[in-house]
Amino acid sequence: KLYGGDKLLLCTDGLTEMVDDATIAQVMREAKPAQSACQDLVDLSLSGGGTDNITVVLAHFRSSLSPQ
Repeated sequence: KLYGGDKLLLCTDGLTEMVDDATIAQVMREAKPAQSACQDLVDLSLSGGGTDNITVVLAHFRSSLSPQ
């Protein structure tokens, strides 16, 4: 289940191969718009030498989802 305040990250290995999990989690904990957080993650991957495709999608859930 997803609840208000949860964040969901979808990404390719272009991010996870270049940026460690703790750093990704730190960026996601910051109170930034999703677009800014995604750009920060892509920038971190590129600055780490990223050469693979880097795709990052981050969704911020504002309210809980009701069961269907």
